[in-house]
Amino acid sequence: MTDNEQRMARAGDYVLGLMSEEERDRAEHDMERDAAFRDAVLTAAQHFHKLDLTTAPEPVPDQLWQKVSERIASLPQMQAAETAPASPSKPRVAANARPKRFGLHSLGGRGGFAIAASLAAACAIGYFGALATVTNPQPVVVVVLDTPANTPGAIFEAFADDSVRIVPLEEFTVPAGQTMQVWTLYDKAVGPVSLGTIGAKATEVRLQGPHLPLPKPEQLYEITLEPSPGSPTGKPTGPILVKGFARQPARS
Repeated sequence: MTDNEQRMARAGDYVLGLMSEEERDRAEHDMERDAAFRDAVLTAAQHFHKLDLTTAPEPVPDQLWQKVSERIASLPQMQAAETAPASPSKPRVAANARPKRFGLHSLGGRGGFAIAASLAAACAIGYFGALATVTNPQPVVVVVLDTPANTPGAIFEAFADDSVRIVPLEEFTVPAGQTMQVWTLYDKAVGPVSLGTIGAKATEVRLQGPHLPLPKPEQLYEITLEPSPGSPTGKPTGPILVKGFARQPARS
């Protein structure tokens, strides 16, 4: 991967809460000194906010807001701010909240507070949201699939029962007579295996794939454009719309 691809992948891991505590601390330290990485996190947060809009709002426990407040207060940007609230009140993240601008690395002092606040609001859908969302069953791996332009195009959650939850983050153009087909590569000797096809409309979907070995980190997933009703060869033949490598979620 190029430097930009690696930076965006790491930013996506941070926003989605896939990092260990040590990795999160290192990422937040890098945001303080690495403008490109900080902007990548804000860009990723903006894209992943679309995922938040696919689910109905639910009450957030008070203890979660306490964790959020403590985490925000520990950020270097907050500690360096000229003024900060003595006791952070419960943040309110609007359903349509989005970062207003990028390039915030040019700010200092009170601007540092703005950076931290922007990250807190944007990343509530991922890092902080992950603390609040405990569902069964848990995915074995999570995948952020990037478009050819190196922007997040979809999120996969792969489960132990061979099902895959897919949340598109982009609208894809699917010409008449074609369909989007989902693939995974768990073994190079076997080659890509189809998990099914999905419609052209960008909506959340869950596919029940064939029985395969348990998904593992670094397993490749992708979506290609194929003739309807699916690839005539049983292998990918069309252009790749998005692809990504699986990561194992951090477990608390």
